[in-house]
Amino acid sequence: MEASPPRVSLEPASRRKLSETVAQQLMEAFKDLPPGTKVPSERELTKDLGVGRSTVREALNGLAVLGVLTIRHGQGAFIAEDVPAEAQEAEAPHSVLTGALQRGETREFIEARLLVEVEVTRLAAERRTDEDMQRIEAALEIQERSLSDDDLDTTLDAATDFNALLAEAAHNEVLAAMIQTFVELMTERGPKVYALPGFGDWDLKEHRGIYAAVKDQDADRAAELMRAHILQLADRYREAGTG
Repeated sequence: MEASPPRVSLEPASRRKLSETVAQQLMEAFKDLPPGTKVPSERELTKDLGVGRSTVREALNGLAVLGVLTIRHGQGAFIAEDVPAEAQEAEAPHSVLTGALQRGETREFIEARLLVEVEVTRLAAERRTDEDMQRIEAALEIQERSLSDDDLDTTLDAATDFNALLAEAAHNEVLAAMIQTFVELMTERGPKVYALPGFGDWDLKEHRGIYAAVKDQDADRAAELMRAHILQLADRYREAGTG
């Protein structure tokens, strides 16, 4: 009888680690280029580096946040006129690159949420069923209890469940799947923003306001509340150092 393979402890691979490697390579390649020089296109860099275009884009956005590049939409990326001293070292500190990449990713994340989640909330208000509302209310009750119990993991699960269940209430499988892709980024940033004083209570209050508008089937108000929530959340991300 063939023996079962041993169980090993593994963690999901982090895409950002690859982006950091690519960003470091690009910094090294760009360090001697004069200010204003246009760097190769995403397509060229993807081919030369042998990585996905999303990884290259994430690395370029991170370098723009760090001040190494200036990105001009429709024109491309250029070496910045005044590169910060910390980015002029042969190898930027790991924490500097990590922070820059995360901030660049957060900007795109917020932009995507504004485009997608606001309209998802509008549809949820128009299409929700009583069963949908019961599931969302249950998630809010768990979020409230876990805040009282100081149980961060459960709070994060319940808070992201709120967004996922709201998307399910829109009754569009494609949109619901898109919101699920946001959950990982929400969870990743959760611990830092929940460490901000009063954030947990604020987040719960915001969710309850959106819930009430969806329950009342007030689509315009629900969408506006979600838009305001996401914009305020962007401020909280910056306050926590992740935006």
